[in-house]
Amino acid sequence: MSPHTSSPPPSKSESPKTFKLATRGSPLAMWQANFVAEQLRARGHTIEIKTFKTTGDIVQDRFLHEIGGKGLFIKELEEAMLAGEAHLAVHSLKDLPARIPSQFQLAAVLKRHESSDVIVFSETFGKRCGLNPNTLVSEGILRSLGPLTVATSSLRRQSLLAGSCPDIKTVPVRGNVNTRLHKLNTEGWQALILAEASLERLELTSLPSHRLDPNWFVPCAGQGALAIETLANSPAYEVVRQLECSETRQAVNIERSVLARLGGDCTMPFGCLITNDKRHTNHLLARAVVLDSDGNSAKSVKEINRDSKNIEFALEELIIDELRRNNANGILARLGIAVRI
Repeated sequence: MSPHTSSPPPSKSESPKTFKLATRGSPLAMWQANFVAEQLRARGHTIEIKTFKTTGDIVQDRFLHEIGGKGLFIKELEEAMLAGEAHLAVHSLKDLPARIPSQFQLAAVLKRHESSDVIVFSETFGKRCGLNPNTLVSEGILRSLGPLTVATSSLRRQSLLAGSCPDIKTVPVRGNVNTRLHKLNTEGWQALILAEASLERLELTSLPSHRLDPNWFVPCAGQGALAIETLANSPAYEVVRQLECSETRQAVNIERSVLARLGGDCTMPFGCLITNDKRHTNHLLARAVVLDSDGNSAKSVKEINRDSKNIEFALEELIIDELRRNNANGILARLGIAVRI
């Protein structure tokens, strides 16, 4: 299924009396599952939440790209749907591969939460770094804080830091959000990078955290959005479509399509964010970056009028064209990805 196409309507079949929702068991995943379940229950549907352990949850001693990518957070949930143990699954969209198997569909994409990354400082460093609580952290500000050890297992985040802040040492960290926060204050690191939406959802916004300027620190495709996956032609389709946000769907379609064109998945050092252009109310603004492990990058910043014909494909082409002109192919080659865009 092309990332540009909406999911097809299901064939006529009898809906179950209770819809079973599959999720991972981490606190963040459970928040997401309950968030969706509550909205569906408010619309008169009976929802049962079922938890499953995924390979990504079990294997904690290696980078995700070393064990198959973030798709390992969804495999068992998809298998549960194929086995009839669940009717739908809730995912952070950033955890989904750019293309999903044909047996499944993204039946709904919910309104996006915050899409940015945040840097969370340890208790001791946060007290002495001198940043005001609402400071937006740019490249220059982060460099000015001096040598730091920053925890993250994201190749995109590591590469962005390598290209901008050479005094920063990155260390890998896995586990749920609370596990990572505990390690931050026990492992001697100065900072940890997380998705802002995770802190928002878990009500951890009082932590000593600061948003990283998304003009520089471009989020990964789909970050901040929740998606509901079902089997193709599932009776759950019409139920979950009630939660669809067309504006978010349009944005993430473009982000994920560019990622697919680059031949990557959600572990590739790539960022893309489509937002409303604050300078021109009827325009979409796109920022994209593809990086290698040393922080070398090809960037694209494009805008397009919302009234443009075939806007999703048109903006995707503008982004790809600028990435190509800025030597994205050379960077892809260094990553070992044989793609010519």
